[in-house]
Amino acid sequence: MSGVNTTCPYCGVGCGVVAQRDDSGAVSVRGDENHPANFGRLCVKGAALGETTGHDGRLLYPQVNGERTNWETALDAAASRLCAIIDTHGPQAVAFYASGQLLTEDY
Repeated sequence: MSGVNTTCPYCGVGCGVVAQRDDSGAVSVRGDENHPANFGRLCVKGAALGETTGHDGRLLYPQVNGERTNWETALDAAASRLCAIIDTHGPQAVAFYASGQLLTEDY
């Protein structure tokens, strides 16, 4: 069975992986031997990617205070809370960490 070539989403290295789904729907992932970033090798996180594809425990829609809502309301709530933090503690009180993989199809 052939797989789908994609990129590991964990860090900024951009390792190549090959993902496959078996007849039961389970996903397995292996390193892409032809990818120049990793030549088939994967770290422990990349090797366990197949175990992270289920929906159990995932937030599948926006929520505010534990209640399901629409994206506009959720984004407005996040923006107003960030503004309140900045107003109270200054602009250095908010920071974001972003991986180099934010441009991959996974995100």
